Amino acid sequence: SSGINAEYGDEGVQVWQERRLSLFRLTKTLLAAAIIIAPFYLFQQYFAILYCGSTVGSPPEWCTHGISYGHIQRHYWSNGLFLYWEAKQLPNFLLAAPILLLVGLLTADYLRRFTNLTDLVTRDSVGYGHVTCLALIGVLTMNVQVLTRFLVSSCPLIFLYATRLQKPLDLLVICYFVLFAVAGTVLHPTFYPWT
Repeated sequence: SSGINAEYGDEGVQVWQERRLSLFRLTKTLLAAAIIIAPFYLFQQYFAILYCGSTVGSPPEWCTHGISYGHIQRHYWSNGLFLYWEAKQLPNFLLAAPILLLVGLLTADYLRRFTNLTDLVTRDSVGYGHVTCLALIGVLTMNVQVLTRFLVSSCPLIFLYATRLQKPLDLLVICYFVLFAVAGTVLHPTFYPWT
């Protein structure tokens, strides 16, 4: 650092330290991501070795897809882009409609507060982006009957937004949350698609 200080002055040392800190943060983030992803990847590799590499009989269909979990999701639960969009699933989309409406209101309210795109990128935008992306992923690729549980369990922002609603909408949302909790407690364990 003394060589940098002599050549670039105090500002050069500060820039060098900031870059070093940024590199450290990037390395730490990549290592954390690898720790999170590694068990899933190793589990998939274990099953690929166990079932796809055997010489007895023909290998299972999912062996050609690389990751078995994606094949299982697609084959047994119709997960994938627009794969769940069938007329017979309309009741499940209706069950998910209230939470999707609430997320839509939340997102529209957030976007309405800003006049230009640079104002959108704030600390708050992470939470709003999170709930909006999860809702879009859920509607486009998942079984929508799990969408309410999926969004409510992963996005506390929904509840925070619900506290700021005006009458009579706030009462309607509270009734929905209570109905969801009570009915879900009874219907989900009895294998009805209420979640």
